[in-house]
Amino acid sequence: MRTVLGYLLAVIVMLVLGAGAHAVFNQGDLAALGAEFSIGERLSWIAHDIAGMAPLYGAIMGGALLIGFIVAGIVAGFITPLRTIIYMVAGAVAVGVALTAMSQLFEITPITSTRDIDGMIGQLVAGALAGLAYVSVKRSTA
Repeated sequence: MRTVLGYLLAVIVMLVLGAGAHAVFNQGDLAALGAEFSIGERLSWIAHDIAGMAPLYGAIMGGALLIGFIVAGIVAGFITPLRTIIYMVAGAVAVGVALTAMSQLFEITPITSTRDIDGMIGQLVAGALAGLAYVSVKRSTA
């Protein structure tokens, strides 16, 4: 049961942090062009992106994390002391692979904030933190 709860928490963490980072990086790009946003507008934009991206982004990243965590579980069986790091790397790699695969398959940038390296790093960090959330809940059963 904790495995399922950990996975659901990881997907939520990925969605909130990934979509949130996407909004923040896009705001930064527009601010660099001279646009100004109030704190309320920024927070509203972040909430809008999280809600708007949830169905498709959540499903794609959820699938990527599922595959990543299955592989991480196999690897962690051999290298138990590094379990947390393995799941964090798996989360980041899963997100990177999903974004790269979509970019290559559809010849578009699926998440506009990932056009720049800082936006891509934001997505990878969100994936790593999703992996941390997963292993934290899963580990509490031991």
